[in-house]
Amino acid sequence: MNNMKNNRKKWIAVAGCLALCAVLVVLIGQQFKAEKPVDTPLSSQSSEMGDVTVDSKEPNSEEKEVIVTPPDTTQPESTDNGAVSSGTEQTIQGDVNKPEYTEEQLKDPTQKPNGEKVTEEDKPVEHDKVEKPKDTPKQESSPKPSGGNSIPGFDNVPNAGANQGEIVDGDGDINKQVGTMN
Repeated sequence: MNNMKNNRKKWIAVAGCLALCAVLVVLIGQQFKAEKPVDTPLSSQSSEMGDVTVDSKEPNSEEKEVIVTPPDTTQPESTDNGAVSSGTEQTIQGDVNKPEYTEEQLKDPTQKPNGEKVTEEDKPVEHDKVEKPKDTPKQESSPKPSGGNSIPGFDNVPNAGANQGEIVDGDGDINKQVGTMN
């Protein structure tokens, strides 16, 4: 293959890849074919009734009355959640019933409205009576750097002097160079 041109090698590689893709498409397509259903013949049922004979060779062949108890068909009570599945307004869950508490339950400070006892963690804290710490940590003062502005959060911003500006004459053409970058 050394004496073949690069262009010819490319076309052979492309043709080989296309042939491989075509083979893969055919193989994958065969996987999705539906199998034809096979009809199985029904077994022939005879409508003839055979004679049934009872062998009476048993010595004590008394007919016993057979009692058949019907199965229990009662259904358990369904817990209705208030869902509506008919009409134009359908809901998955019924409306929520909010518990109602009496004024005594709401004003009793020793228990919650649902009847649970109030613990120390549940008691409200009066924020006006909270003691503030006496010792406040002092911030370390760093020496001011010389020759610039000191902005909190930034180390040193050097003073570059007054702002400089130029008036540039332009005729409104945005693609035209208007100045030089020094």
